[in-house]
Parts: sequence; structure tokens; C-alpha cells
Amino acid sequence: MSLKHLKAIRLDELNRVVLEIKTEKPSGSKLLEIGAGTGWQAKALTQQGYTVEAIDVKESNYSEDRIWPVLDYDGKTIPFSDNSFDVIFSSNVLVVIPHLEEFQAEIKRVLKSDGIVIHVLPSGSWRFWTNITHYFFVITSVFKILRNKISKPNQDRELDSLVLNKVESLGKTELIKKAIFPPRLGETGNSLTEIYLFSRYEWNAFFKKTGWQIEKYSHNRLFYSGYSILDSMLPIPLRRILSYLLGSACHIYVLKKSK
Repeated sequence: MSLKHLKAIRLDELNRVVLEIKTEKPSGSKLLEIGAGTGWQAKALTQQGYTVEAIDVKESNYSEDRIWPVLDYDGKTIPFSDNSFDVIFSSNVLVVIPHLEEFQAEIKRVLKSDGIVIHVLPSGSWRFWTNITHYFFVITSVFKILRNKISKPNQDRELDSLVLNKVESLGKTELIKKAIFPPRLGETGNSLTEIYLFSRYEWNAFFKKTGWQIEKYSHNRLFYSGYSILDSMLPIPLRRILSYLLGSACHIYVLKKSK
């Protein structure tokens, strides 16, 4: 997916998050974004009038492309004092935290007693359609590699360098394995079990187990997968319509500490 279209999707999601925040907390409230990436969402939230801090692990793929101050941390201990924030926000981050259950206590520590947490999380629908589009991605990648080897054997290849580097670094056995079995996104299970693990039922159970009260649940009302097949050929309005037919890509949870 092109960066421009991906940002359009994330911006649409962020607009929904902003509406949820404004319902609960006024401008000027202190907000923490966990897993901030380049920091563009933190910047956008600052422009909405919130006092924003952003953190991410040093190993983040986006650490070299930051456009906003993002504080590096070890992924375990949030580098702020107790009761620091009115709002804590994350977007598609929880699933890649290996110590997710233990990390909930750390989120609670820095959240004020009347604070809210908003998580945008991948859904089972996203996982299902990512599994399906994985094979289209594999086929188109093979055709691009063959096309470039035949038409421009001695010139720079047109295929995205990240894809090429990954493909060429793998042995034949590993390459075949990755082509047949879509990679998992999270830290547990596999690409098939994630269809269930990313379901609303499982997220509800997890949050209740870890001492959160679910204040509100909604969808992001956008259809997309982890691969870019049609990219901007599916504009945001059409992705909204498709979400009612094929499922939304993300859940949006608003949480408070259980009393």
C-alpha cells in the first residue's frame, strides 16, 4: 500500500479516535501515544489541542523517519511517573507486545484514576482478508521479479527494494514456506488462529481479565487487508461501504480502570 493511501486510512481512523477523546476529555488534557512510529499521529493530536507525549521502542522500523519527538523506551517500563495522563492511545500496537498481559499494569500506573484508554486493534476480518490477499501478493511479486530479470537484467529493478531484499535473503525452503503460509502479525498463534485471537470476543475477554472496564466499542468502518492489492483504486468512501459487507479492519475500544 502506498504511504499516501495508508496515511489516508490511518487519518480516517484517527478522526474517529479524536471524536471519542473529545467526548470524554477536553482540549489541554495530557495524552500518551504508545508505539508512535514516526510521530505523525502524535503531531495531529497536538494540533487538536492536547498535550501529547509519544513513545516507541528504539528498534521501531520508523525510528529514522520521525517527524515529531518520540521518546525511545525499553518496551516494558513507560518512562513517566504514576498518574501522569488523562488519555492513553495506541494504534495497532498491542498485538506486537510480547508481554501484553503484564504491560496492562504499566498502562494503569501512568493513567489517572479517571483517565481513558483508547486502543485501535486489528480484527478477525482483517486477518482473514490478509490471509486471502497474501496469495495475490505472492503471485504479483513473482511476476514483478521475473519481469525485471527478463526486461532489465542489468539495471535497477523496479520492484520495491524492501520486498526484493527480503525475497533474495531467503533460502528456497524458507521462501516456499513463507509463500504457502502467511506470516502472523502478533506474538502468539499463527495466521489462522489469529482470525479468532483478533475477534471482538477475544479482545473483550482479555480486557476484562486484565482489569479494564469497556466503556465503548466500535469499528473503524474501513475495509482493508495487510497487503495492497487495489490500493487507492478503493477510495475511503468505498472502503466504508465494503466494511459492512466484508468486515471492518479494526476494533476501537474505549477503556477505563475497573472499579
